[in-house]
Amino acid sequence: MISGRRALLRFALGPASGSQFHSLRALLDWLVITADRAHAGRGVRGYALVWFLRTYFGRRRVGRCTPAQWRRGPAPADTLLIGLPSSLTASEINRLIARGRYRRVALFDYLDQQELPWTEEQQHVLRPVAGLYLRPWFEPDIDHGLKMGLAPIRRSKRLTMAIIADRVCRKTFGRPQPRYDVAFLGQPNETRIALDGAVHRIDQRFHWLRELKAQAPELTFWGGFVGGDPEIVARLRRSYGDLSPLYYRGGKTRFGRYYQAMRRARVLLAPGGNVPWTYRHYEALYAGGVVVTIDYRRREMLVPLPPQGVVHVPDGAPVLPAIRQALELSRARPSLGEENYAFLERYLRLGAYSRSRPPLVQRFLQQFD
Repeated sequence: MISGRRALLRFALGPASGSQFHSLRALLDWLVITADRAHAGRGVRGYALVWFLRTYFGRRRVGRCTPAQWRRGPAPADTLLIGLPSSLTASEINRLIARGRYRRVALFDYLDQQELPWTEEQQHVLRPVAGLYLRPWFEPDIDHGLKMGLAPIRRSKRLTMAIIADRVCRKTFGRPQPRYDVAFLGQPNETRIALDGAVHRIDQRFHWLRELKAQAPELTFWGGFVGGDPEIVARLRRSYGDLSPLYYRGGKTRFGRYYQAMRRARVLLAPGGNVPWTYRHYEALYAGGVVVTIDYRRREMLVPLPPQGVVHVPDGAPVLPAIRQALELSRARPSLGEENYAFLERYLRLGAYSRSRPPLVQRFLQQFD
């Protein structure tokens, strides 16, 4: 009987003979070379991808090493995943790929930017051998001349704990009664979006909150801005004046308090992060409100958004029409929160990656076909 891990491997590789699988036993299924010039946390360097793969394939079949470790001796593997930006030179990449006996090579980066973080020399070597380039989101308006795919994002344990507590409360006390019309909590930022082949910087969070506060004072609102990059805050103040009406009076808030407030809101705002993807989409969907999101009708993430469970705001469009549509949807379909929960649970288990949810890893593996 084929194990679950072997079945997933067969899905990834397609039909193969028994002897072919026998020869793979001495190999890793996946080898992840972490990015070493990201100047960021482990998730950005590539650990998020490693954790995802080990969830479905197990620790023994998924290897991880730094560029420095890979230089000392490339481990053989079926699929090689190279993280960018990297200190590896073009000649090193050529030599190590040749020595490693890799059937497939893919690239990935977790940087919040549309540009690809490789040097001209690295690009010259990697383009011919890489069949796929993974990142947390996909935008169709910039063509890099590569097959672009979707990388798994790191899941949060605190979100899983909040979901568990929420499900227990719902089972015991029923659906929480709405207290707010709209909720949002986050830092003021610039969102980089791709339009017509160019990258634009927009203050989407600022414009959404200012429009909501100025034009819909009758709506009950929880949250506002907290903190923020000093340069961005100073620029917004120079352009628009006093920002204090947009800030949350409670200041920095623990995740539990933030999630409890979202549970009591009819509409939850999910504007862009540094780029269009954010964790906020999944936090908001699990909390049960109708989500008003940066336009994701053409953009994608590995865990898809419910096709009918969110209201999209076209890039540059006002947010209030979408909020009013979402409020109407919340009242007309009180079961929508549970429908969204059921949709996400096809891919996640309580907000986390799980072997019991094979559609997600199947969606990931289909990218390699």
